[in-house]
Amino acid sequence: MKRYNKLTAGLARVILALFILTNGYTAFAGAKPQPVSVPVAAENSVTVVSRIGEADYTVDFPEAPLRAVSLSHFSTEMMLALGLEKRMAGVAWMDNEVLGEFKAAFDTIPILSDRYPSQEALLDAEPDFVTGWASAFSDKNFAPAFLEQNGIPFYLPRVEYLGANMDSVYEDITLLGKIFRVDDKAASVIKDMRGRIDAANKKIAGAPPVTVFVYDSGDTAPYTAGNALPSDLIRLAGGKNIYGEEPKKWLSVQWESVVEKNPDWIIVMQYSSDEDAAKKIDFLRTNAAVKNLDAVKNNRIFVMGLADLTGGPRNPAAVETMAKHFHPALFK
Repeated sequence: MKRYNKLTAGLARVILALFILTNGYTAFAGAKPQPVSVPVAAENSVTVVSRIGEADYTVDFPEAPLRAVSLSHFSTEMMLALGLEKRMAGVAWMDNEVLGEFKAAFDTIPILSDRYPSQEALLDAEPDFVTGWASAFSDKNFAPAFLEQNGIPFYLPRVEYLGANMDSVYEDITLLGKIFRVDDKAASVIKDMRGRIDAANKKIAGAPPVTVFVYDSGDTAPYTAGNALPSDLIRLAGGKNIYGEEPKKWLSVQWESVVEKNPDWIIVMQYSSDEDAAKKIDFLRTNAAVKNLDAVKNNRIFVMGLADLTGGPRNPAAVETMAKHFHPALFK
């Protein structure tokens, strides 16, 4: 397990430069990068482990971040729900329109990029915390070694892990609350979320679950949700994802398999606010392979935004929306 203790980006660069001069450090000449580490007072520090790829990274936060960067829509809205906009130095990769209740706060935060910013743009923001999609921490973008070399602490949300569920969402909000020292606010947000989901669960108690296919994209080989958060949200809404037990978070399948499973409902994913989800629905209604599915013939298709089915404050509304579709008679 790798351990990494928090430094400001500027101080980390100074220490790293001195280390190179005095110790002949050769990381930039091809040697394996080593974690930056300084002593911290354990009683004042919050420690969080992130699993990225096959490695665990232990990151210490001796104080609350002041210049956070969020590289996903869901983590941005988690942080806005915690009232952290004044501690955010930038955001990127926003999928759908930000929730109305957060818009005023969101508009005060710099947008670094529509997708991922360059490494230079990220460093220019002088972040002291980075979080977001798992892909943000890849070699293509901001690998842990890059962040460590530049003294930038990071956190991979639990909702990005295989098998994520609503407990993962609550854990993320709890840990963000600890990292930013807003524990009480985190507890309040979680209480409200639990209350709404529990209320929806009571409405559908005893109703047999409907089967659901999540249509993300793809004509010849549809891309769909596997063992990931959307499957648990569907479960909480009184449904069962037909691919929810697959050993992948997202996967490509064959239309023949979908036809064989013949789901009761189809959820069409809308990846961005300007994406025309109606085209996906038209495809389902006209494609010879699937137009005779019960869900298609009975018009049991509806659209959910990507931001609705990723972790965050939208999840209760997503469960409510799906439950009303799956079991309409129980909400009259």
